[in-house]
Amino acid sequence: MELTMEIGILDIKGSLPCFENFGDLPTLIVNEDNIHAIKDLDMLIIPGGSLIESFSLNEELKKHLLEFDGILFGVCSGFQILSKRVDIGRKSQYPIFREGLGLLDVEFSPLICTDRVEFKLMDNCIFGKVGDRGDGFHCHTYGDIKIGKGVKILTVSKVKKLNYKYLEEKRYMVSGVYRKNIYGTMVHGFLDNKNIKKSLLESLGVDEKEYQNILNKNKNLKEKLKRKSVIYSNRKRHKEEKKDDKKRGIILLSTGSQSGKTFLLTSIVSKLDGKTFVAKIGPDVRDIVPSLYILREPMLKYSSIKIGDRGWCDVEEFLRFVEKSDYEYYIVEGVMGAFTGALRKKNYSSAEVSKLLGFPVYVISSCSKGGIEGAFVEGLSYYSLLRSMGVDVRGIILNRVYNFQIFEKVREIGEKIGIKVIGVKKGEGGDDRGFIPEIEIDYESFCRSAMGLDFELEIPPIDTHKIKEEGENFEYHLRKWAHKFLDF
Repeated sequence: MELTMEIGILDIKGSLPCFENFGDLPTLIVNEDNIHAIKDLDMLIIPGGSLIESFSLNEELKKHLLEFDGILFGVCSGFQILSKRVDIGRKSQYPIFREGLGLLDVEFSPLICTDRVEFKLMDNCIFGKVGDRGDGFHCHTYGDIKIGKGVKILTVSKVKKLNYKYLEEKRYMVSGVYRKNIYGTMVHGFLDNKNIKKSLLESLGVDEKEYQNILNKNKNLKEKLKRKSVIYSNRKRHKEEKKDDKKRGIILLSTGSQSGKTFLLTSIVSKLDGKTFVAKIGPDVRDIVPSLYILREPMLKYSSIKIGDRGWCDVEEFLRFVEKSDYEYYIVEGVMGAFTGALRKKNYSSAEVSKLLGFPVYVISSCSKGGIEGAFVEGLSYYSLLRSMGVDVRGIILNRVYNFQIFEKVREIGEKIGIKVIGVKKGEGGDDRGFIPEIEIDYESFCRSAMGLDFELEIPPIDTHKIKEEGENFEYHLRKWAHKFLDF
């Protein structure tokens, strides 16, 4: 029996077709070269990404979407594409509007949420009955939904944190709407819920034989999507045998926010030639999305490592995942400055979490504010205190170096005292965007700029057999370090 059911997934500039599994349902990749195929689909999935910010929809694609009479399903940015407009002016005094297709009478404005959530259906529809529940996660900057006429609420999500602040009590917020055959939700992983997928397949009249055909075709589709990743390209370019089969990893810490952690993380993973997993210390997983964009890897529970009680999985869970998974590289990004939050409560800083993980660490210090000399001095102090805590620091990265003659003097000083100092030239069009989740970002241009950086970094082997000992608390280490170097 030939497959009659065809479910497309949009793979264009700024989209994230591998960010989640979408229920293992997509059977056809729709890109700029086969837009005409949309008209013959039974269902089209528009994944998340930076579709609004990147102006990813050309006029021909808009025309096909507006004329499509099958099931149109958008997630996060894909949902925003279906709306009337989105205010992306997160850091602006005035709204900055980007127009959507207007297929759903909905307007979006800034509201940050990066929770793992429980959702429930608010109406009977192709995805189930009112009250049916499922789980997933939010990963958005513009999530405040204003509902207009002619739409019904599809989903509400139970959240505990909005705009970085924890709520006194968890509450439900509108996270999805629909009208006729057009559906949108902010819940990533929505279709990966068995009950949701079962109801959809029943609504589409898919029997068991056809479902198996869908799964087989989906497997081939995923392989095609992965072939567009940088890892696939790097492996073809570097055909030499691996020196060993050890798992390798690093943590990127910094002397403060806006040091360029996200930009450098994206650059580093773009140069690796093995299967790579990226994670964020803390709950703000938006920072690792550019890396996932070029790796074509999914966002998992293990993508966020708890800092204190904030995040998705604790250190023990993450290390068990690393031990059992088949990734070759594990690259972790810290949150804010390495010591931010350390005096608030136990294990509330990237430094403390890094010690528990036991991964090798690089300290990033930006030359933008204090110059090359100031960045080096700042990096040295962080390097010294981290080492005194028992953190395995492998070197200092001076980011946004503007004069390599001066940097060479710094590098020589580092070499004499036994500290590796790496210089990264200021990138063009990417790392000057500041704290990127706070403003609009075009994943395509950001990642291309990051991939253009020229620097080398050793990714050492990692040990995941046991959680590292905590030792004394941070205040003890800070006092001891200050006495040693300032002779209090």
